[in-house]
Amino acid sequence: MMKNSLLINAVLFCLCLLLYAACVATHSASTTGNSQFLDKGETSRYQLLIKANQSEITGIMLLKYMAGEWRGSLINEFGVKVFDLTATGGKCRLQHILPLLDKWHIRRTIASDFAFLLWNAGQGTPGKGKSIEQLPDGAFLLKNEKRHITYLFQPVK
Repeated sequence: MMKNSLLINAVLFCLCLLLYAACVATHSASTTGNSQFLDKGETSRYQLLIKANQSEITGIMLLKYMAGEWRGSLINEFGVKVFDLTATGGKCRLQHILPLLDKWHIRRTIASDFAFLLWNAGQGTPGKGKSIEQLPDGAFLLKNEKRHITYLFQPVK
């Protein structure tokens, strides 16, 4: 039992370091894409892979548009909720975020990336270093080139 607790704490600590390192890096960027990637009609389910530097976070992302706002949750493979989000009026807010990831710069980066995905991508609005790329298999890739973070959304069937 003690070994499992230490392993979970080590994994969470590594995830925190990964996101912190990703937020510190800077790079020039561009934006592309004028099409809407998400369906507003029903709950969208994606296998999400977040890569920052040489680390990864994976899980199931659930997104739904209702009553003029986006709501979503990211749950990892162990069933632990990484965060919830609500996006209204072009802004995104994270709630119930894991304590080790609950740092202002990590929250701000993730919220900014999801706000770009949910509100700006369909209108071709410049994203300050963000771009979205449609992949042939129906998946799409959100890139934060300024922070060297990529989000791969693969539809779950």
